[in-house]
Amino acid sequence: MIQIYGAGIAGTYLYHLLSKNGYEVRIYDRRKEPDCRCAWGIVYREAKKLYSEIGLNFDDYVLLKPQYVVANGLWLRNRDIVIFDKKRLLSDLWVDLSAAENPELIVDATGVSRALLPPIREDRVLPTSQCIEEHEVEENIYIQMERTGYAWAFPLGDGRWHIGAGNVDKAKIPVFISKLREKYGFEEKDKTCQCSAKVRLLQPSKCLPFISKNVVGVGEAIGCVSGAGEGNVPSLVSAKILFECIAAGSLSEYESRVLKELEWVEIEQKFVDAMLKNNYISAIRLLPRIIAIENGRTVQHSIRDIRKLINI
Repeated sequence: MIQIYGAGIAGTYLYHLLSKNGYEVRIYDRRKEPDCRCAWGIVYREAKKLYSEIGLNFDDYVLLKPQYVVANGLWLRNRDIVIFDKKRLLSDLWVDLSAAENPELIVDATGVSRALLPPIREDRVLPTSQCIEEHEVEENIYIQMERTGYAWAFPLGDGRWHIGAGNVDKAKIPVFISKLREKYGFEEKDKTCQCSAKVRLLQPSKCLPFISKNVVGVGEAIGCVSGAGEGNVPSLVSAKILFECIAAGSLSEYESRVLKELEWVEIEQKFVDAMLKNNYISAIRLLPRIIAIENGRTVQHSIRDIRKLINI
């Protein structure tokens, strides 16, 4: 018996991979239904392929594909980012939530709380604040970023927008959102949804161990969020790797496989480290690798573009 705690992106995907392949598995979440917090964007080709492995047609959940990502006023052509209805997708994947007695393996898919694995020394968890509003603005992804965090506006279609910010200093979040509103024309309006959350921005290698006794972690619990805040695909990938290790009876290889296959997440988080420490020489040295990663996955840009964004 395998027990999964946490029915987010990683937990639900792992549950369906396991159950589809004949494993006895249960999943539990303290929430009554999925929430509508951040992470509405995802790389389409990767999501399409991963979800097809559990018999889900990802196209049914795509809301739109913005033409541009506009960061600090710099217009970057979007390669493969789509906005998807994360709450509806998770709702369709949720099953009867239950907890088993004495499971052989426990999966910590509890996200930033990392409720079952040992705590991380020198963890880096950023507070976020977000809301949903209606605006008549061209449907691109808008970002306003600085060294310690960034604000965003994601179009959800039909004039709806997901607006929010995250920062190492919680007090700066309203300032970041105000700058975004002023720069891109998102005047403050009545909100249909508003909440606060947290996000872990720490490279996977600093989130070890991934396995402790009979507990193994996936997703954000083990640092599967890139330096650009992308957590959906890395979380799905970690869940797939865990499934493959369980199926092959090679759980001992799980940590090394995650670190290898998500090396690009590690690189982006090292860039965040360098920026937070004002180590601009290290940041500049990482730029060619960052550009190569993102040009192939998300947006088309150059080293000159990134240096403009971060003012180095």
